[in-house]
Amino acid sequence: MIIGIFVVIVAALITLSIALQRTVQMEMAEQFNNQQLLLANAEAKNIKDYLNNIQDELYHIAQFASLLRDSSYLNYKLMTDVLFTDAASVKKRIEFLDTRGRIVYTRGNVHAAGLDEKSVVAWAKPLCPGNARMQHDDGLVAIITPICRQDSIIGAVVISMDIQDLAKTFLSSIKSGTRGYAWMMDDKGYLLYHPAQPTMVGRNLHKTDASCFACHKNFDVEQKIISGRVDFCTGEQCGRYLSPTGEDKILAFSVVLVGDARWIVAVSAPYSEVTLSIKRSMKIYVWIIILIFVMTVSVSAWLIVINRRREKAEERERHEKELEMIRSEKLASFERLTSGITSEIGNPLTSVFSFIDVLMDREDDEFKRETLETIFFHMNRISEILKQLSGFSKMTPIEVKPCKVNNLIEDSLSLLQYDKRVQDITIIRDLQPDMPAIATDGNQISQAFVNIVLNAADSMQNGGTLTIRSRVQDGTIVIEFEDTGVGIAQENLSRIFDPFYSTKEKGTGLGLAVSYSIIKELNGSLTVESELNKGSRFVITLPLQGAK
Repeated sequence: MIIGIFVVIVAALITLSIALQRTVQMEMAEQFNNQQLLLANAEAKNIKDYLNNIQDELYHIAQFASLLRDSSYLNYKLMTDVLFTDAASVKKRIEFLDTRGRIVYTRGNVHAAGLDEKSVVAWAKPLCPGNARMQHDDGLVAIITPICRQDSIIGAVVISMDIQDLAKTFLSSIKSGTRGYAWMMDDKGYLLYHPAQPTMVGRNLHKTDASCFACHKNFDVEQKIISGRVDFCTGEQCGRYLSPTGEDKILAFSVVLVGDARWIVAVSAPYSEVTLSIKRSMKIYVWIIILIFVMTVSVSAWLIVINRRREKAEERERHEKELEMIRSEKLASFERLTSGITSEIGNPLTSVFSFIDVLMDREDDEFKRETLETIFFHMNRISEILKQLSGFSKMTPIEVKPCKVNNLIEDSLSLLQYDKRVQDITIIRDLQPDMPAIATDGNQISQAFVNIVLNAADSMQNGGTLTIRSRVQDGTIVIEFEDTGVGIAQENLSRIFDPFYSTKEKGTGLGLAVSYSIIKELNGSLTVESELNKGSRFVITLPLQGAK
């Protein structure tokens, strides 16, 4: 449930971030488009102002020329210096013509051929006095002004400029981002300037051939701009459109009136580049959200695992407590039962022993005597069982005193050194030296050790190894008895400490039960781990602070 909630929250954050990113991108593109429009308008105005200034200068030159009586080279040079003082300005050529169209004086050079001189004079006649004509054709833009004297034309002056050189001077420095640029065309569809496709300059988009479609699928946008149908940018002179290459672009344009013609200055840039910074920042933001999500899921999973382990540990602890309570109730009930049995059976059994002794002394018949001996043997066995029951039901009072566990282990092994059951067993001691003494009942601890060692010996009737370890661990004394015997089946482990439960043919099932009672009474614990045919390991844990 927790992970599900976090998934929903993170999914909502990612959705909101994507929506926010798109909104921010749209706003940034709109602001960028407005800047493009300002840039296009500014450059269009600069071109228009430049042409107007040239026209004004040309008008003044024509006036001075009308006053000249001596058409010397020096006079013409002085009049035209104002147009050629700036070496970095647009390349241009100026021509002075007489009324027959002959060149009187020329200066400067452009890349393209000039206009027909006779046509220039014909165009200039109606302009007298004081008017000018702006004409562009074949890559040239020309400004024509008549030289008038007393309202009669005596000549004409024309200045020609290369349109591509003019556009390059004003538009080449414009960079809209890293891949954006400015380009220019006229209202007849001729491409006047394009920094990325200089070979296409002079071509007409209404007269395209296969070479024009190397990078263009169509010229719909350009035709809409020329016709005034700029619906790609909702009626304004800027907006977004899908380029023929399939890339989304942002474009803005402005119009320059050049005589009877219109020049269209356009500034375009890829939409993806304009929004690149936003995409990068939003990408980092999304990665942060994903990282938070992964960390949240990981922490949640870790918490779930920890919680499940805690629940299993609590369940196991609760189960062990329940088993402990059941076992304690069993022992308490068994103590009450054995106490009653030993008192009720013990007295009659004493009388039976007395009569058997008397009969055995008086009986001479061998068969009867053997029969009495057999009865005496089994009655004696019953008496021994009753003694064990009596010892189990009447635990010896605890006598607490400082004891060394390693010494108790050695003393217990000394008691068993002559017992036949341990003769074929190899006993390995792995005892931690210098362990602190504990306050406990040494005699009862030793009895528990003896019972566990004998139980291990019974499981290794054909020989084996018994390893005894002792150590201090987490504020407790831990003693381990690990044998290589036949082991205990897993389904029997929970009953191994129950009274009268035994897997041995001649066992009474009281040794481990007594040991368990002793260890519990001394505020310790006794556990067992075992596997069939691989042996068993009994672990005793005693507190350092002593018995209850």
